[in-house]
Amino acid sequence: MALTSTSYAILGLLDIREWSAYELTQQARRSLAFIWPMSETQLYAEPKRLATEGLITITAGRAGPQRTRQQLRITEKGRRALRVWLATEPSAPRLQMEVLLRTLLATSGDKADLLAALTASRCSVQATYDEGMELVAAYDAGDNPFPERLHANILWMTYTHDLLVLTLRWIDFATAEVQRWDDAHHDHSPDAAQALIRSMLNDRTRTGHPTLLLSPAEDPPDRQNTDTDNSRS
Repeated sequence: MALTSTSYAILGLLDIREWSAYELTQQARRSLAFIWPMSETQLYAEPKRLATEGLITITAGRAGPQRTRQQLRITEKGRRALRVWLATEPSAPRLQMEVLLRTLLATSGDKADLLAALTASRCSVQATYDEGMELVAAYDAGDNPFPERLHANILWMTYTHDLLVLTLRWIDFATAEVQRWDDAHHDHSPDAAQALIRSMLNDRTRTGHPTLLLSPAEDPPDRQNTDTDNSRS
């Protein structure tokens, strides 16, 4: 069986400690859901695949006077496989967001449909951000089941936080831009889009490295004081 990144994600959680099948799904919601999401079906099916390869064991544990539960534990073979994978080169990062695909194909649809897609996406991203901040607040209050791992967790947590904030700001910016369109097929002010193209090039030329067009403190270049109420929230 060829192992996938999802396989190693499960092995990694089991390397922290053993879990029941239910506990594993709950822990995944506190961590993997933000950086390597998988369905509940995967969370229950993948351990069975790993067990057939001898990478984990699944035993029946007592969960009450007359109830049992599946207890998952990584094996030494599983730990070795995880260590080998962690020493390999990771696959290149990729960005996959359906709302971006909708903007790419916007001229084939309607302005109202794109605005609706942006609104729906903002709601889902905001919900993910709020859920993540609940986790951060719990950590701050001392509800951290693995304090010895905070130095590692804070790395992916800060990235996820900033990515979600940037995504919210981009959706607000995109919404303001789309609202001023005549329709999905025409832009009455193409100079504004061209100005953003120049800004992307000028920032790299001036600083020597990539910079954000949507900075926390100001609107995108050449769009300041325009559609302010729509682009900030």
